[in-house]
Amino acid sequence: MSTPLLLCLLTAAPPAPKDLTFELNELLGIAYVNDEVRDETGRWTFFAHPETTAPSPGLNCSGFVVTSSRKLLGRSPSLSEATKDRFEDSGEGAPLGHDWDFGFDLVLNLSEGLPRTALLPDKDQPVDGLDGRALRGFAIDDVGAWAKVFPRIKVGQVSLVSLSRVLGKKLQHHHVAFVLRDSADRVWFYQTLPRGHSHRLEISSDQGFARLQKMFGHGISVLLIAVTPQPQQ
Repeated sequence: MSTPLLLCLLTAAPPAPKDLTFELNELLGIAYVNDEVRDETGRWTFFAHPETTAPSPGLNCSGFVVTSSRKLLGRSPSLSEATKDRFEDSGEGAPLGHDWDFGFDLVLNLSEGLPRTALLPDKDQPVDGLDGRALRGFAIDDVGAWAKVFPRIKVGQVSLVSLSRVLGKKLQHHHVAFVLRDSADRVWFYQTLPRGHSHRLEISSDQGFARLQKMFGHGISVLLIAVTPQPQQ
């Protein structure tokens, strides 16, 4: 092969997908604080009282996902945009309960307008028009389902996560997180939990996957929404 042709082929090769895990170092290790979040101006505040400035940095699970998404997805939604009740079905006095689908709405709001799909074990599922009852993903302890989903988690994409459960007869999308694959082909589960701090688990390792199962276990469904970030200008 001639040198000019080789140079042309090398020049035409697409760039490698960006390893997004490097974007999050400053957000790991932050203490869990109920209802706390960082708003679009960088101020530490609370979902329920955005007019109040928090005394110190802290994040609950939703706050961690919202704050991280600004770095990962290339957009900076306001707190009201991030927490919009998409189907107007979870306000005070709603038949299914107040905020029953808060986590589902959150991950859909954060990814609104970006290329996205739900990673189900047997297919990729478009998400538009579906609510939190129709789209719950798969059982978090279903090893076979994870085996089908893992290969479709891509470097350079963000898989936003909503966990749901049924308590009594009430469905709740009660916890949010996100998943990233790094350039070394490891898959990481990012979250924060009460009495803890923001952290990540390598769920592509046996040890990390077992720890995830121990944290949540039977009866929990996990929904992964794979999102392609907004291109950088």
